[in-house]
Amino acid sequence: MTGHQIMEYFKWTNHSSCQILHYFGGVYDSAGLIRVPGIDGQKAVCLDYEVEPFGDTCLVYSFGINNEWSFDEAMQKYGCYVFAFDPSMNKEDHQHSKRIHFYNLGLASEDASIRNGWNMKTLSSIYTMLRPKHGDMIIDYLKIDIEGDEWHVIDNIIDSGMLPKIRQMGVEIHMWPVNATISYHRNLVKTLQRLEANGMVRFNSLINPTSSIYIDAFGFSDYTCYEIAWYNRYHYNNSTEFKDGTKGTKIKD
Repeated sequence: MTGHQIMEYFKWTNHSSCQILHYFGGVYDSAGLIRVPGIDGQKAVCLDYEVEPFGDTCLVYSFGINNEWSFDEAMQKYGCYVFAFDPSMNKEDHQHSKRIHFYNLGLASEDASIRNGWNMKTLSSIYTMLRPKHGDMIIDYLKIDIEGDEWHVIDNIIDSGMLPKIRQMGVEIHMWPVNATISYHRNLVKTLQRLEANGMVRFNSLINPTSSIYIDAFGFSDYTCYEIAWYNRYHYNNSTEFKDGTKGTKIKD
């Protein structure tokens, strides 16, 4: 891939894959940090019947809060139970609101007791930890905003076999470091291509409103941060309505 092709890939929206797209959360800029038109913190959610977070039983995992709860509170208002995680806020585990549970944990590619004073766990370890609370429910929406660590986490999610437990995911993608080679950026593309080869269908991509512009190995200027969202093709193709009127997807152990 050339530099231009790499940037075209990150910006590819694939909007036609989702007929009903809605943005949840987000705050208007009050500190002059917004560089691109838009609302920082909003996440794209596909509301097509086959993959929508359903009714009063949906489950959200939200990684990266930074004291900005608009997405989590919007998903709570929609009807979801939200498990929120952020080790950088110096807050203990607590009940943020009726359906939002906060944990002083970070998402990583391996379990680590201490990392910069933070407790880090993989997605599979956190899911196992919380199974007594939500059983084997599908994660209807997985939000990942972890400031550059998403690349190793995505590989771990695939390798650990957690993708079948995810209905939709939205990731804030960071193209750091700014002085990296074109080979480095090609490897970032390969990570997302691997995610999509394993059944995740992209339905949205936006430039993050706080994204900076830089001139890197490509030899031209472009943005460094994107909000990309996917749904799981497995759940789209296997959506069903149960006899009691609830909707969900049967999981094969």
